Amino acid sequence: MGADLQPVVSFDAKLQEPIVRTAAVSHHRARGSKGFKSMQDDFRQKLALIVDLAGVSRSGLAREIGIDKSVVSRWVSGATRPSAASLDQLTAKLADRVAGLLRSDWERPLAAFEAKFRTSALDRRIDAAVARDGDAAPASQQAITFCTTADQVHLAVAAMGDGPVVVKAPNWLNHVEYDLVSPAWGPTFTRFARNFRFVRYDARGNGLSDWDFGDNTFEASVRDLEAVVDGLALEKFSLLGLSQGAAFAIAYAARHPTRVSRLLLHGCYARGRHRRNSDLEREKSGLVDSLIATGWGNDSPVYNNALASFFIPSAAPDQIRSFAMLQRVSASAANVLRSKAMLDEIDITGILPMIGVPTLITHSRRDQIVPIEEGRLVAAAIAGTRFVSLESDNHVIMPGEPAWDQWMSLIEDFQSDKPGGGQGATIPVAANSTPVRGS
Repeated sequence: MGADLQPVVSFDAKLQEPIVRTAAVSHHRARGSKGFKSMQDDFRQKLALIVDLAGVSRSGLAREIGIDKSVVSRWVSGATRPSAASLDQLTAKLADRVAGLLRSDWERPLAAFEAKFRTSALDRRIDAAVARDGDAAPASQQAITFCTTADQVHLAVAAMGDGPVVVKAPNWLNHVEYDLVSPAWGPTFTRFARNFRFVRYDARGNGLSDWDFGDNTFEASVRDLEAVVDGLALEKFSLLGLSQGAAFAIAYAARHPTRVSRLLLHGCYARGRHRRNSDLEREKSGLVDSLIATGWGNDSPVYNNALASFFIPSAAPDQIRSFAMLQRVSASAANVLRSKAMLDEIDITGILPMIGVPTLITHSRRDQIVPIEEGRLVAAAIAGTRFVSLESDNHVIMPGEPAWDQWMSLIEDFQSDKPGGGQGATIPVAANSTPVRGS
């Protein structure tokens, strides 16, 4: 962005969407190629959402309109935008499948467009999952409530199941409704609810929680966890932390040692990418930022596969598609980049020796998002930790891969004080061992 263009980010309280405006000193520059590309990107994201909501393939849409499939592909990829006549025809065809779609909607700001249709897309996916699985994922059995933080952010909290309480700290993307019917998350959360009173919540800027929020610090995220458990009047519980959720869980356990019975951590780290003394980690972070900025929520396989190759490279096709859908319904690209900037700067290595509760750490051996050395570093600093590596290259273990049952069994048996559980490789970690540097 040139020196004469200054980004101004504000939030529309009604829509709960970030609105990025650009103040231009040069009128002609603002109407130039960069402005045109932004319009193309906006239309690409709008069309991707509507095509997903309509449940129609590109080839099917091309047949209905009577044009070549390659033309529709160019529209969906953002390479071109339809002419006025083609857009009229496209709208007429899609309006038969998407209630409320109007020709004027394409000219709405992207945030307003997404606010109008995002919920409908989510409802259709949930209805389809219930019809297909007979509500196998207990969507109707979970109770969703809201708690309000000290800085007046509303957080969506879901609870289901019976038994010992396990509270899940939020990870990168969550949506308490969609997660339950997602093939990537649904089976995992359903299994937790089968054995425990399972509580999870959407982080600020995420899912059903407020997308318009002020404080974007690690401290605010820990206070959110405090607000959730205090709002539910929980006295003693285990904390489940996946990815950055582990850092929030560790920080809470350090402050409230008498309330946490166990820590169950997977893919954890104590140092964000910018704190790992590694140029490679910084380069990876920049690459992920670029993918988010250019392809967030796009249903193009090029973007989805590129981003998924970092997080869940061995996931099944339906899990990768659900990963793309989760992007669209859980957060805006602006909110994701804002949160990621905070996470890249995390460093809680100083509080690790303070943890005195039984801790299980599992980690995928070929994790591309959080190197296994980062999990070992955490395990080495928390006395008595059990560290188990699992045979996977997915950042979070996906249902259907061999390691998933092993992972679930390890957590269930550790939670119930049973020995063993799963076939992962247990690596003893002495309390005084030297942490391994991130690579």
